[in-house]
Amino acid sequence: MLELINVRKTFNPGTVNEKKALQGLDIKLNEGDFVTVIGGNGAGKSTMLNAVAGVWPVDEGRIILDGQDITALPEHKRAALIGRVFQDPMMGTAPNMWMEENLALALRRGSRRGLRWGISNAEREMFVERLKTLELGL
Repeated sequence: MLELINVRKTFNPGTVNEKKALQGLDIKLNEGDFVTVIGGNGAGKSTMLNAVAGVWPVDEGRIILDGQDITALPEHKRAALIGRVFQDPMMGTAPNMWMEENLALALRRGSRRGLRWGISNAEREMFVERLKTLELGL
C-alpha cells in the first residue's frame, strides 16, 4: 500500500522562478491497484514519483509505504523498498553491462552483496524463462 497525505513540493520558493509542483496531493493505492498518471508538462507527475522515491524531499505531508512512514528516509534507503522503471531506458541501468547483469543487479537490490560470481546458472535460466514471456526475442 502506498499513501501520500497532503504532499506539497515547491521549487525555488520565494523567487521569481517559484513553481508549486505538488499542492496538497492525496492518493491511496492498495496492493494490486493499477494506476496511470497523466497530465501535461509541469503537472507534477515526475515530481510525485521522485518524491515517493526520495529524490526530492517534500515540503509538507507524509509518504506511507506498507504502513511505514518513509517521508524522512533518504533515497538510498528507499531504494531497498521501491523499484523504478525510468522513461529513459538508460536511466537506472549500467549501459556497459549485459542485460542479464543489469537484471542480476535489480534482483539483488536491497540485499547484501559480496565477492562471488555475478550470475548463477539458475538465475540465468530464470531470466531466460521470464524474458520469453515478453515475446520480444530477448
